[in-house]
Amino acid sequence: MSEIPRYDLVTVGETLLRLSPPGMQRFDQARLFEIGIGGSELNVGCVLARLGRQVAWVSRLPEGPLGRIVEGEARRHGVDTRWVRRIEDARLGLMFFEPGPAPRNARVIYDRKQSAAAGMELGDAPWGDLIGASARVHLCGITPALGPGCRALTIEVAGLAGAAKKPLSYDLNHRATLTTPAEARAVLDAVAPNLELLVLAERDAQSVLGFAEAGADLAEAVAARYGTPLVALTRPPGSDTGDLFLAHGVLREAPRYPVEIVDRIGAGDSFVAGLLHGVLDGDLDLAIRLAAYLAAIALATPGDINFLGPEDLAAFTSDTVGRLLR
Repeated sequence: MSEIPRYDLVTVGETLLRLSPPGMQRFDQARLFEIGIGGSELNVGCVLARLGRQVAWVSRLPEGPLGRIVEGEARRHGVDTRWVRRIEDARLGLMFFEPGPAPRNARVIYDRKQSAAAGMELGDAPWGDLIGASARVHLCGITPALGPGCRALTIEVAGLAGAAKKPLSYDLNHRATLTTPAEARAVLDAVAPNLELLVLAERDAQSVLGFAEAGADLAEAVAARYGTPLVALTRPPGSDTGDLFLAHGVLREAPRYPVEIVDRIGAGDSFVAGLLHGVLDGDLDLAIRLAAYLAAIALATPGDINFLGPEDLAAFTSDTVGRLLR
């Protein structure tokens, strides 16, 4: 095996083909579907790659054109896909997404059972060497929900990261259609001893993990229960504060950006990417500010992947966002 490159981040997870009605049509109206791709871990990796980070993504894809669509998109953003296994006679999971401008609800319908990625296992990649070559490891709660093998993989990778003393982040990212709260709690309990950073939505901390607190009290309670030095808590619109980042006992609040919501999918992954970018730089103030900004950009951009550009970063740095530039 050739020498493994150095990475800022290695991650693993399933990516789906996304099918959406054009415009703001509903499923029942649609006679055509626009295609895209989306998967939490790859979404995070693509944004970090667009920020100039070296990112490796581990997964399984079916041999053939559908797998090539996903791999080509990942590579387009700069993610290293050499650790993706191609599986013959396998299927690619599907995600049907209906946008939901208020007062409608946005809807997701999954068709992903027995996909190529659902069969992922530790032997798919040289995990010990990959983790050794990476500054950070990132995992997500969706992957262990795909089945027993993926659950074991998630826990094993977390253990390898802990043994190698590599910083590990975990996005709870609960999906009620894929897993129960009890199952999600069990996986988090298993990976928590190895965690540096836990990211979760306030609603999931309450409904999945059983916390009664909110806001700063909740962030502190999560950090105390799971022993994680860093906790990032995303909060719903209308909360008394923005998103929160508790780092080594110091609480930071995210700025709020006015957003015209175009697409709700992927904003949390952009939040995670911004957070990780700042943490990689050792700049915790940047981490929460950039996380909030990238989440807002994602909400205002169609598709799962955030097509962040240098001009967006320049606007962030100069605090000239949401303007007409010509």
